Amino acid sequence: MTDMNWIAFIAGAVAAMAFGFLIYGPVLGLQKRWAEGTRISPEPPAKMPMFPMVTNWTGILLLALIIGLTKTTQSLGVALLAILCAAAYVANTGAWAQKSGFAIAVDAAYVLGSGVLMILAHAIL
Repeated sequence: MTDMNWIAFIAGAVAAMAFGFLIYGPVLGLQKRWAEGTRISPEPPAKMPMFPMVTNWTGILLLALIIGLTKTTQSLGVALLAILCAAAYVANTGAWAQKSGFAIAVDAAYVLGSGVLMILAHAIL
């Protein structure tokens, strides 16, 4: 782990968090349709939902760590498999929770996009 590019790790994680704000926030206008497809209120909560936020940040940091570690061993294929695995699990959970196809697609796209941003951070930095 000492060979890992920690600047790229941080940049990739921050980019994924910003991407999440873009996807799930008001900027792109997907928020209401995603919330309805997830069967939650499209209105912002009165209090920040800390458990989902912390688990999301944990997932981002773990995926960024996987990407960083696979970069040190030149194992991009393993990184891509990890990203696809995470996206498949998210889609599967969404399907079992009976989310709409749109909400499932947004959730899976968030994982895929986050992984791509993390890989790009390592490619650039």
